[in-house]
Amino acid sequence: MADTRPVTVDPADIPARQPLPGTRIIAHRIPAWGIEGPYVHMDAADIHARYEQHAGRAGDYPAHTAEFGPRASGEALDRFLRGSLNSWLSSQATVTEDGVIRYRQTRNHCTATFTPDRASGILINRPDKQVTAPAYRVTGPTGMTQLWRAQAVRDAVARCRQKPPVGWPAGWAHLMPDAAVRLAPGGAPWSRADVYAAEPAEEPASWGPPCADCTHPESEHGQWSRTTPRWTSCWTYQPPQ
Repeated sequence: MADTRPVTVDPADIPARQPLPGTRIIAHRIPAWGIEGPYVHMDAADIHARYEQHAGRAGDYPAHTAEFGPRASGEALDRFLRGSLNSWLSSQATVTEDGVIRYRQTRNHCTATFTPDRASGILINRPDKQVTAPAYRVTGPTGMTQLWRAQAVRDAVARCRQKPPVGWPAGWAHLMPDAAVRLAPGGAPWSRADVYAAEPAEEPASWGPPCADCTHPESEHGQWSRTTPRWTSCWTYQPPQ
């Protein structure tokens, strides 16, 4: 049964037909020269992991929201905005400097407002620009800590962001306020939700020789699960006894 609890009312509601504050968000693919004024594409937007959701009342039609209830996940909001902005070309969305996102289906609709939980982290959608420390100290679900190259963390994030088979848990990766990365690879329906924490660290003077089988340095062996997705674990690697 769907959650029919009403979302909270936005205390700073935007009247219908009034401009939404912030920078315009787009999701469709059109040439930059065809867009008037500043904008942020969904592929480059900073979407937080959690939001508080407010339903506007100042308009001729009800506010459309990402999901029922007073809260929305970043993944749900990302899907909602991409789908709505592409399907309803008259819809509008903006983001302010403090990360507040507002959406309405047309100028006559009420505005739905999404206020981010800044402690929840930001969805990593641009690994090359968001995972930039020289190295990361990674702690896996077993409590073992290893030093990884930045590219190794970016590769892990890329695996987490791959769309899983239908019915399989999706992976996720969040950039935390302290520049650390939290990620979980997803996997088979019977897999545990293994979460990895990667904290920025100084790069060592040398990473040592790469493994002849998988090309990863020794410090990156043995952390990632050998089940789907297989990444740094090497079949010839023997963990310390």
